[in-house]
Amino acid sequence: KEAWKKCAKCQARKNAHGLKDEHELQSYFIQRIEKFVNSKGRKIIGWDEILEGGLAPNAAVMSWQGIEGGIAAARSGHYAVMSPGSHCYFDHYQGDPANEPLAIGGFTTVQKVYSYEPIPAELKPEEHKYILGAQGNVWTEYILTPEHVEYMAVPRMLALAEVLWTPKEKRNEADFLSRLENEFPKLDAMKVNASKSLYQVSLLPRPGKIAGTIEVQVSTSTSGSIAIQTNGSPDWMGYVTPLLLDSDTKLRARSEKNGIIGPESERQFMFNAATAQKITLSNAPHERYNDGGAFTLVDGITAQEKRVNTEWLGWREGVTITVDLGSLQEISRMSVGALHETYSWIHAPKAIEFLVSTDGKNYTSAGMAFPQMREIPVIPADPIKRRSTSMARVHGRNMFAFDKPTQARYVRLVVLHIGDIPAGDPGAGNPAWMFLDEVEVR
Repeated sequence: KEAWKKCAKCQARKNAHGLKDEHELQSYFIQRIEKFVNSKGRKIIGWDEILEGGLAPNAAVMSWQGIEGGIAAARSGHYAVMSPGSHCYFDHYQGDPANEPLAIGGFTTVQKVYSYEPIPAELKPEEHKYILGAQGNVWTEYILTPEHVEYMAVPRMLALAEVLWTPKEKRNEADFLSRLENEFPKLDAMKVNASKSLYQVSLLPRPGKIAGTIEVQVSTSTSGSIAIQTNGSPDWMGYVTPLLLDSDTKLRARSEKNGIIGPESERQFMFNAATAQKITLSNAPHERYNDGGAFTLVDGITAQEKRVNTEWLGWREGVTITVDLGSLQEISRMSVGALHETYSWIHAPKAIEFLVSTDGKNYTSAGMAFPQMREIPVIPADPIKRRSTSMARVHGRNMFAFDKPTQARYVRLVVLHIGDIPAGDPGAGNPAWMFLDEVEVR
């Protein structure tokens, strides 16, 4: 629609038909093409964006941006297929993202799929007939092979199938998961690359009782036994209690139940002066990206670029981070990671100021850090002119660091948000997302 606003022909068509905005221009097109499709004995179905500006008379709706599109369609007497991203997008992660193949994001376990109820509670009984069913989706931007497609779809498609083919009062998650165990040998015999993320072990870091230590809770959603391995040891040990870490540790874990061995989970914990120390934030991260809270920034885990759900904290505004190192120390380096991924509306901070204090009251600025930049070629329209270059921020994980020997007990990072997404980038004009990860002090 942004392009339509700039298109003379689109504006002429809008004015000629008395359409008030680009939403109505879209509806004009949908209704026009629907008449043609209906004349051939067919009906149209469209993603819920076709509701914008008014729905075509005989159109059905695919409700993907939540359930609201399906509700709106049913209330107006139109059929709908429910396909909300929250439960039906099988391109999302299904286990701990740190131990899963690269995915677009999200977190949708097989249990979450099974919990889905396709008929919205907001609808009246007489409107239920307009909900045709639901659909699972596997989009392949991050999927390169048929085997990977199978991994993302199975067993989540089995969960969705049972949800759709079984009356609500007869669904039982525990019973489903028990029966699902019997399906894996069959899937293996059929050479289906089914995911066993259901049996994946979760490694959840939490602050230890003593400052500077990390307590790792090891658990699984099934009742299988858990074995752990530390620092490359060839021996697997039975897990019986939360693990307490106070130094660099490579931790691996796996579960086994009825002969089914789950995929291995692995975490690398790297300690520095800020790890597992008391941390405070001037304002909480956005609720969608606040898994683990402030401790995520000092949990010893360096975030990977695409793992935005469990290792990054996200804001749409600036934030001030303060870490109490526990004692006065000689330090020479302060840093924090930030993600720059404009196609996901994620932008690195404008700048970060590093401050230090010995008493937690009076802070002195140590210096500023700015995004990493690189030169990119600019080819002028006039081919005779020489090729020039301009500077662009580096996509991926940016390290904001400041090196200066000093003494401090408290370190403070004032992270400046860029504001709205600049023109020319996806989502221009909307507040940018800002993702931060591990604070390091050395």
